[in-house]
Amino acid sequence: MLFETTQFYVGTKIVFGKNASKQIGQELENLGSKHVLVVTDKGIVQAGLLEGIVESIKQQGIAYTIFDQVPPNPPREIVNKGIDLFKSEACDSVVAVGGGSSIDAAKAIAIMIHNDGDIIEYDNSELGGKEFKNPGAPVITIPTTSGTGSEVTQWSVITDEKRNWKSSIGSPLMAAKVALVDPVLTLNLPPAITAATGVDALTHAVEAYTSKAAVAGFSPITDTLALKAIQLIAKNLRQAYVQGNNYDAREKMMIGSTMAGMAFPQIGLGTCHGMAHPLGGHYDVPHGVANAILLPHIMEYNLMCCPDRFADIAVAFGEDIKGLSPMDAAEKAVSAVKRLVKDLEIPLLKSYNIDPERFPRLAEDAVKEAATHDNPRHTSVEDAIQLYQKAYDEE
Repeated sequence: MLFETTQFYVGTKIVFGKNASKQIGQELENLGSKHVLVVTDKGIVQAGLLEGIVESIKQQGIAYTIFDQVPPNPPREIVNKGIDLFKSEACDSVVAVGGGSSIDAAKAIAIMIHNDGDIIEYDNSELGGKEFKNPGAPVITIPTTSGTGSEVTQWSVITDEKRNWKSSIGSPLMAAKVALVDPVLTLNLPPAITAATGVDALTHAVEAYTSKAAVAGFSPITDTLALKAIQLIAKNLRQAYVQGNNYDAREKMMIGSTMAGMAFPQIGLGTCHGMAHPLGGHYDVPHGVANAILLPHIMEYNLMCCPDRFADIAVAFGEDIKGLSPMDAAEKAVSAVKRLVKDLEIPLLKSYNIDPERFPRLAEDAVKEAATHDNPRHTSVEDAIQLYQKAYDEE
């Protein structure tokens, strides 16, 4: 090992299992909550996923206010609306119910209750930004997708509408107090969302296992979580996609997503996330879709840096690498991911009406991203342009 010391931080209590979400009332009571702001989106409300959660809150005699205006790629405007509602209703805690957008918005709202300025001022995307001085209001997260892992991270991604920039904002002070990870809430999730969020989780795990620090042997704990997450996702995502009510597949996807979410904040991500964020910021491409489009190309780009690690990924996918050279074994990981993305019917990049003449601007933003700096292979603007073009040319 090339390190002398390492650290691993997860500041969140995790409750995992069937109907874990119905423990929300007790967990809020444990926090001493009297009035909670429930942050979610209208799709969650319409799907009826709030019903059991709200009933549990009511049974404990806790008041609640629902804020259901969170869109995909939440902008700072939504954070500010949530802050105003929290204060006007005299709330004292936050519950996030939904995918990464709702959870990210909730954590951003909560941290700004006791810190000054604008949420974008705390942007860490470009290796800078203010630091939070005070803990925010306590947060409990309830994910409804197996994707972002945001329920256990100390990060939020908030869109800066003025710059078309996805701001990565993080601090240990942003970590949720409790994550209630309930696979039941993902049953019958639409196939397209299952696919996109599932590959997002896979990307977290692959990039955590192959980041610059991971290749240097920085964190064996992270390695274990990331590789197991890859294995769980590789074996169960197709079934979750075609059988929305397959509880076993949903359960394994949920734990795989959460494990990946525990892994990547410790060790960093890579160029895939660095390039995905500009696609979301400029063209509103869903984050999971952007990652799925780019992941095979970024893996291929990185192969020579750490073929042994990509060979491990191939094995996690169930590939037979006996007798193969290190590079041939590593290439098995790329082909396995390509097949998965194809089977999941991920949209093509060109379907988003993106002008290739804009690739230089997207590439400039991508290389500024902190995630790109974690990539095992240096990525220049020209490299990023070529990678966008390769993804665009995919048929």
